[in-house]
Amino acid sequence: MKSSVLELLHCPICHAGLELANEGKSCQCKGFNKKHCFDFSKSGYLNLAGPHGGAGDQKDAIRARSLFLNAGYYQPLADHLSGKLDLLGVKSLLDAGCGEGYYTNRFALQRDVVGVDLSKDGIDAAAKVSKSNQTGAGFVIASLFSLPIPDGTMDAVINIFAPCAEDEFLRVLKPGGYGIVVAAGEEHLIGLKEKLYENTYLNRGRADLPRKMKLIAKDRLQYSVTVSSAEQIAALFSMTPYYWRTSEEDRGKLLGLDSLTTDLDFDIYLFRKDN
Repeated sequence: MKSSVLELLHCPICHAGLELANEGKSCQCKGFNKKHCFDFSKSGYLNLAGPHGGAGDQKDAIRARSLFLNAGYYQPLADHLSGKLDLLGVKSLLDAGCGEGYYTNRFALQRDVVGVDLSKDGIDAAAKVSKSNQTGAGFVIASLFSLPIPDGTMDAVINIFAPCAEDEFLRVLKPGGYGIVVAAGEEHLIGLKEKLYENTYLNRGRADLPRKMKLIAKDRLQYSVTVSSAEQIAALFSMTPYYWRTSEEDRGKLLGLDSLTTDLDFDIYLFRKDN
């Protein structure tokens, strides 16, 4: 983890800043006689959640997400968000609920980025990509509702299909900092739902959007894709909430397909923290 990213973190126990120790294999609290010490994993991430780490998506789910996302179907969304961060002049970014780090590692090419998630398997996969591709992103196991980040540190927080912990986002944002929240648009994955269910419905939108920050813009990104293999269709399905509430009979309608054409539809909200 590069030093400029480590400076965006603090000790989850005493809230002191962190510095490298043990020849770069660990980090520890600054300025205290009794220091808390945290070892970097082999892949390069930090576990700052203590015994609470390890919840969230497990290895099979992370593997499926990586398979689908690395096929490029969500690349237009990643490009759109990267362009927005560039226009806003964001230099320090928290990716809150980063999962396997697909977006995080792309955002880190132009700025200092911390990706946070409770999934050990997700953070490990993300850190391996960062290490092999030298993206510079830092990855941390932690809860979004108890972030190991000092007050007023981040230019922006981005939240892509993950729980929205608004109070914590406000705490870590600088005055005038931005919150970017990505939600499923009303026609997101409509083609997938048409294969699963006899009666389809439009998505209703996120119920946990920030209420204390000022909404300054809303964009919609919509395009059609053809998912070109049964393996990728299964991976996409496993990323959705429908995976958990669809009968075996209805699952069979989808998982027997070799290709699937569907709309991808994203609502992108831009919020700003008041000074």
